[in-house]
Amino acid sequence: MTEAAAVFVLGAGPAGTMAALTLARVGVACRLLERNTAATDKVCGEFLSPEAVARLTELDFPWALAQAGTIRQVRVEAVGRAVTMPLPFEARSVSRSFLDDWMLNFAERAGVQVQRGVYVRDVTPMSDHYELRTTGGSFAAQTLVLATGKHAMARLHPRQPARGPSVVGWKMNFHNMGSQLQQALHETLGLLFFAGGYGGVSRVAKDALTVSLLVQPHLLAGHAADGVSFLQALAPRLPLLSLVLAESMPVWDRAKTVANLPYGHCDKANQAQRGLFVVGDQFAVLPSFTGTGISFAMASGALAARHVATSSPSSSYAQEARVMARKVLRRALPLHRLLQRPTFAHVAMAALGFVPNLLPFIAKGTRVHEPKFVKGLV
Repeated sequence: MTEAAAVFVLGAGPAGTMAALTLARVGVACRLLERNTAATDKVCGEFLSPEAVARLTELDFPWALAQAGTIRQVRVEAVGRAVTMPLPFEARSVSRSFLDDWMLNFAERAGVQVQRGVYVRDVTPMSDHYELRTTGGSFAAQTLVLATGKHAMARLHPRQPARGPSVVGWKMNFHNMGSQLQQALHETLGLLFFAGGYGGVSRVAKDALTVSLLVQPHLLAGHAADGVSFLQALAPRLPLLSLVLAESMPVWDRAKTVANLPYGHCDKANQAQRGLFVVGDQFAVLPSFTGTGISFAMASGALAARHVATSSPSSSYAQEARVMARKVLRRALPLHRLLQRPTFAHVAMAALGFVPNLLPFIAKGTRVHEPKFVKGLV
């Protein structure tokens, strides 16, 4: 038997949860379906830009309980060289599993009807609604908010193959940090350049850090069976990575990976389907080094909720979300591609030596600029 409801949100990451929470706060009932029964660790750098920090602070996010790391400077390492410089803003880093769990529980307390452990098998567009076939039953949704991550969702929301070289997201968490490592990561984000990829190191709790990388697939050959052997291969020319390996312990036996990342994907407004609001990574996949993924996820979720609440067409939402995403992509995507070239690490370090303010300038220029009406919406 099919159960009907006006608004369904698929996916309980920052984008979907923010959309559902915003709807609840403006009096629009919705149901949120999440395939996992509990929050899980994701391949994510766990960086919160100032915009994301401000939005979470408005929600009374428990920064102390989360043991969030404060970031005021960045240490760039490549080809055996290192340079440290201040950021033009203050950021945070926090465990994604903690963040996702807290946001979902917060939304549930705000009145969102949450169903965990529900896997969506198929979504069929009908003339005036969407038919959802799930492990928790069949549903009819007049409006659908799609927040299911970076990869396409079958026939409902296909996308073109990613342009440029294929990349793999790679992540390992560490704990039991030594004193030198804690000092090195004090209010500091490590940014690593190497031939065929780039990545970051940041503290995400009092005694925990994450190493998150984007690499070309061929670099991982021979390292699949070991959680840290790939890092050991990179470490000789990256001092911070060497310190991580010497003064902390990996949390997992194997690294977490995700392949075929469609960086540069951005939906077009004229392709928006009636009643379908695509948010977060489903809408646009921003280069990871900008640190704007979570910020865009929450901003697009809140923006979609505003359009749903005012009965605006999904094409109007898509047009405004595209403006937000394209402002980041047109600056960041060319650099994302350059960062994967074997010779770029040498060029980047030389450029930073001549122009010390270059990286802060790039960091400031790749922020997500939300429409004014979205700020403070929740």
